[in-house]
Amino acid sequence: MVDGNVLHQLNDEGLADKIIILEETTSTNDIAKSLVRGGFRGKALITAELQTAGRGRMGRNWSSPAGTGIWMSYLISGIEIGSENISFNTLLAGLSVAESLREYAVADCVDLPCLIKWPNDIVVNGRKICGILTEFITEADTGSMIIGIGINTGQERFPEEIADKATSYLIETGTRPIREEIINRIIGKYNEIHKNFEDPDMAKKIPDRYAGMMVNLDKEVILTSANGDFPDNPYIARGITEQGDLIVEDRFGRRTKVTSGEVSVRGVLGYV
Repeated sequence: MVDGNVLHQLNDEGLADKIIILEETTSTNDIAKSLVRGGFRGKALITAELQTAGRGRMGRNWSSPAGTGIWMSYLISGIEIGSENISFNTLLAGLSVAESLREYAVADCVDLPCLIKWPNDIVVNGRKICGILTEFITEADTGSMIIGIGINTGQERFPEEIADKATSYLIETGTRPIREEIINRIIGKYNEIHKNFEDPDMAKKIPDRYAGMMVNLDKEVILTSANGDFPDNPYIARGITEQGDLIVEDRFGRRTKVTSGEVSVRGVLGYV
């Protein structure tokens, strides 16, 4: 189990009004939703040793076996409703995780070159180490945002069918991280970046900060939706807008914006 004494530092810093630490649950996002339905208002952190029904984007399953990762949700209520707000908060979560993992690794005296696969998969050396699922619950003119984060920390190996697509902190660095310290860094980093986002001058710098960590920046990508591939594939990823949309360029040099809701991005030669 993660150490609640370490996590309660978040209470002291005003970054979590409630902390829930579980042995097992279906999904930490499910627990966050139940808090909202029960009338909770504020910020809450939920972690679990084991998820039996972890989820990723577009309904994909997320394997989260006991003791091998960080399975957590961060709930924030009172968010202003707006599709652009939701989309960009998803990207802020990805940026927060990528920067936090890098900084933790430096403090751990190891190298973990995290990059972001838009919108918010975190990859290391071409393989996924973290997935993020954000969900929004509307309430009158405001809403509650749930940021679900799954980070592979202690797996020594993965099943053959995903071994070329998944990795863990242990595999990449040879060490097991202190999970509580990473969680604290992520929550602190997210709140720091979000505060910057509320400042118009600082907010303008975030797209470049994000683009600087994109694994597929200026590389060819394939766009896929529920309706199939986009007609002008492959495109070149050129960065993101101030609303968090992906900017892509077709073979004729024309640029367009793509929103993250129902679109997947992969590299021409594989996952990234």
